[in-house]
Amino acid sequence: MTFVTVRELHDRTSEILRAAAAEKVVFVTRNGRPVAVIRGLSEEDLEDLVMLHDPTFREALDDAFADLEAGRVIPLDDAVAMTEAEGESTTNS
Repeated sequence: MTFVTVRELHDRTSEILRAAAAEKVVFVTRNGRPVAVIRGLSEEDLEDLVMLHDPTFREALDDAFADLEAGRVIPLDDAVAMTEAEGESTTNS
C-alpha cells in the first residue's frame, strides 16, 4: 500500500502508475486526507468494471436477482433436462 500526495502524483505520474500496477493500490491524499485511490487493473478487471457500471447490464442483473428471490428460476440442470425432453417429444411425434 502506497500513499502519495496530489503534488507527488502530478510530479511523478508515470512512476506512481507503475507502482499502482505492481502493488495494486495507491492512495492519493490532499492535506493529509485521502481523496482518491489508484489501483492496478487487468483486462478482466476492466471488463467487469465496465459491465457493472453499464445501466442496461445493472438493470438486467437486478431483474435476475429479483427473479431468483421470487423463485421464478430453476437450476440449469433442470432447464437442460426439460429442453432435452421437449426435443425428444417433438422428434417422436
